[in-house]
Amino acid sequence: MPEVTAERASTRAAFADALPELAARHGVLVVDTDTGSVKPTAEMDYLNVGIAENAAIGLAAGAEHCGRRALVCTFGAFAVSRAFEFIKLDIAYPRRRVCIVGTHGGASGGWLGPTHHATEDLALMSALPHMRVVVPADAHQTAPLLEQCLRHDGPTYLRLGRKASPLFAGLPVPELGVPQVVRTGRDIALVATGPEMLSTALDVAHALADEGHSAQVVNVHTVDQEAAAATGRALAGECRLLVTLEEAWTSGGMGAQLAAAVGARGIPWLPIGVTGFLPPGTHASLLEAGGLTADSVLRQVLKFVTDPR
Repeated sequence: MPEVTAERASTRAAFADALPELAARHGVLVVDTDTGSVKPTAEMDYLNVGIAENAAIGLAAGAEHCGRRALVCTFGAFAVSRAFEFIKLDIAYPRRRVCIVGTHGGASGGWLGPTHHATEDLALMSALPHMRVVVPADAHQTAPLLEQCLRHDGPTYLRLGRKASPLFAGLPVPELGVPQVVRTGRDIALVATGPEMLSTALDVAHALADEGHSAQVVNVHTVDQEAAAATGRALAGECRLLVTLEEAWTSGGMGAQLAAAVGARGIPWLPIGVTGFLPPGTHASLLEAGGLTADSVLRQVLKFVTDPR
């Protein structure tokens, strides 16, 4: 059973380390928006267009139209806010083989504030037909999921954190679109996406066991509409309560899609995530303010267990 380790590492740093070799191997054109997240090498076809997200998306779409796979690296908040129309019409609609990498996912932008917090990206990108939306559980999962995005026959969005986040021992190698049951349980399903939320879900599951509740924990590293159906099938048949945890707005995000996928089963659902705009602050303080720490989530789940209406 996977456990949280004492170590931490950044998914963004893991991406930066893995990209040069993967881009060269798969013949990928890398388009950067002056993020500082790409380490260009002589073997990498690399263009830095500066802070021009729309141009980056259009350039990548054009390159793919001419036969080149492409990757765009930008801040998650800027990709979905500034370039969404270009992603919709130039990438998703024609099913371009372009991987859009959004860094500073969730509240990991910290002190940069609401302009840089990417809390709407999971809902917006998952709303697009053909788009696979991917959130590695930790730095170890980043490279294999990045390679799968680069090999995928269609558009992908890879969401990364900013700084060091939890690492997990014993987490299986991820497969695009396939949820991972990382803890078995009967009564409650805790479905989490992203490093911080998976760590919280595992801590809460341990605490629930002390209270006499059996909790299943599912790591969802692919959070789009197609993956929601697969996650629904992965839930234990005996689970009578569904709790979703995401470092994103709950309106339209991973939880909303999963709840829709399992709605016919009539399972009461508790969505836990960001419910509004977050002020500038440290990543840890923003998770606490948003009620996303293990102590806060445990209180919410215990209340839900006694009154799941």
